Amino acid sequence: MSLLQKISGQAPTLTPSERRLVENVIESPTAAALGTAGELARAVGVHEATASRLAKKLGYDSYAAFRDALRDEFIATRETATRFEKTIAEAGSDTVLGKLARDEMQALGRIEEFITPDRITEIAALLMRANRIFIYGYGNAEVLALMMVKRFRRFGKDVQQLDTDPRGLAEQMLGLAAGDVVLSFAFRRPPRGYAALIETAREIGAETIIVSGKSGALLSPPPDHILTAPRSGDQDAFQTLTVPMTVCNALVIAAGLTAKDESLKKLDRLGQLIERFD
Repeated sequence: MSLLQKISGQAPTLTPSERRLVENVIESPTAAALGTAGELARAVGVHEATASRLAKKLGYDSYAAFRDALRDEFIATRETATRFEKTIAEAGSDTVLGKLARDEMQALGRIEEFITPDRITEIAALLMRANRIFIYGYGNAEVLALMMVKRFRRFGKDVQQLDTDPRGLAEQMLGLAAGDVVLSFAFRRPPRGYAALIETAREIGAETIIVSGKSGALLSPPPDHILTAPRSGDQDAFQTLTVPMTVCNALVIAAGLTAKDESLKKLDRLGQLIERFD
């Protein structure tokens, strides 16, 4: 079980101080992996004992063991981020556009610290195996939901975009069944209806996938699968959809590769139908 999965499993039991520690670890895993319990605690203004208590709550014998897990999970993939950071450091700009571009590049360069290629392949295969895919995007995430609906329909999948109105969402959930998959998005906070959506899917036996920002590991109840990565290289910066959209595009490409021949046939047939209807 990965560290983020352990955090997700313990999310309902975390105290406010422990949540602050977790958010700092998720935002800056390399710093946490290289620092001490005292340094991590001081960074968020809590007692050092809180860091040790958090490590034990997550199943580690000591903070040192927790730090070792951080190193194993994140330090090995630091090379990609280092290359990106070097590139953007040499491209100075005082413009708003330049600052935003640097933050986006830094966040993109760190994606594989949080989401491995194997994980993308695993989730893509799950989506392609699903009987039906239900996609829920609330607020800014609606554009991501619409994009994923269109992309997976092109593979011939039965895909439904879930209503953001509570009554409409409840009506659509009547048709949810075992073997289906629910894909949703959660960024600064869980979307409206999140807990009900996860609980309903769990009762029925449908699997749930969440694409999220840094707070994803704190979602309660936790989804079956989570793809979480910070949306900006600067935690105080303007948060955009660049990182989650990149994750979504990676899922689409990986999904096509899991059934390459069939996917190409569907896309070819789509082209024929577009010509007919145009």
